[in-house]
Amino acid sequence: MEKTHSAFRLLFLASILSMPVLEGCLSGKGGATTGPGAAGTAQVRLSLTPAALVRSDAATAPVLDSVFIRITAEGIAPLEYSYSGDSMAVTLEGLPAGDERLVSAWLFRAGKLLYAGRGSFTFRREARTDAALRCDPQFSRVKARFHLPIGLPASISGGLLKLSGSPGQFSAALRVTDEFGSFLVDELPGGVRYDVTMALSDSLGKVRYQADRSGVFLPLGEEARWDLSLLPSEASAGISLSLGAPKEATLEAGFPSRKRKPARPGEVILSEFYAAPGEKDSASQGEWFEIFNRSGDTLALGGCRVSRDRSTGVTRSYAFDSAQTLEPGKALVLGRTAARADVHYSDFSLVNTASSLVILCAGDSLVADSLRYSSTASDSSAIPIRDGQVTSLDAPKMSRRGLPGSWCLTRQDAGSGTGMAGSAASASPGKVESCRE
Repeated sequence: MEKTHSAFRLLFLASILSMPVLEGCLSGKGGATTGPGAAGTAQVRLSLTPAALVRSDAATAPVLDSVFIRITAEGIAPLEYSYSGDSMAVTLEGLPAGDERLVSAWLFRAGKLLYAGRGSFTFRREARTDAALRCDPQFSRVKARFHLPIGLPASISGGLLKLSGSPGQFSAALRVTDEFGSFLVDELPGGVRYDVTMALSDSLGKVRYQADRSGVFLPLGEEARWDLSLLPSEASAGISLSLGAPKEATLEAGFPSRKRKPARPGEVILSEFYAAPGEKDSASQGEWFEIFNRSGDTLALGGCRVSRDRSTGVTRSYAFDSAQTLEPGKALVLGRTAARADVHYSDFSLVNTASSLVILCAGDSLVADSLRYSSTASDSSAIPIRDGQVTSLDAPKMSRRGLPGSWCLTRQDAGSGTGMAGSAASASPGKVESCRE
């Protein structure tokens, strides 16, 4: 990843050089030191807390290697400390006691400012003050993720996402996992606009798809997630940017496609379902299931139905409306009246113990997808379900969705989930996500 930070770093150094000479030093990881003023009567235990990026799932902060601290107040000379190491706690001794002591902190790695915080505290005489200082990110992050449709004219195996702006140029290579591609550009200067270009190439390095957009604003301290809906084309490709609510940006790559009926198994699949809702979800009235379009075309679902079989032989089915369509790389949620769904049904239901689900099209001559699930833990060949939990397909294992280990369990709300494929933060109706995100 290419980065240019020199201008930003010079501005910060200029402000530091205008300060008085450093009077106190720390070394190691959070060791104690005696600061300026031997007659000082206050001790401060300062804990620094790097805050997470807005909309970020990451719980851990980037690795840091140096910290600069400055304490100012009316009537005292500025007190300045610096130390190396990644400790987020330090003891400062010999400080003048008093009210409204302004503590500022800057956290660096390799000379690059990553976090900064400021807070006002009272230093108690002849006592230790425990001060917790929140340090906000001084960078942003871009995540882009999209589905690579099955049946592409040429397989995509490489790509590059570039952002160019006043802070410099930044880029990330394409990562391909099963049927999904993604880009991650981390530690970007935020609060500026970027020109964005994207190119996807085949195994020979030939660019098959490309796009660009200028003037995309990236807010400071936020993680922008750009969901790319990729449609295959042998002709040209375009890209459109829609700006929604403030501080939100969605980047979508648009490629010409056609509208047709499902023609092959695996083009439309079952990707998530809530077969046995808990009482708080209105029991069976809150059940739902999700289907996903793996193809590169908009699929017309008229003439398709979802059938379910109970072990006792009772069969029910839901027939799609003749006008129902599903765009490529998109998911559709169907459910009972109490469920948050795109389409509601009343004469269909999921079995909450064990059953088979099948998507049938073309007068039932095409089995588009099928799965068998069970609430019995010992049934190792079935996809697992549990009361009050959602069963979700693990996106990086989409091509192996017939295996129970390609699915995970999570709660309907944003709780901690567990499953065959790992741990998921929450269910994701309307999206196909990784169980480990």
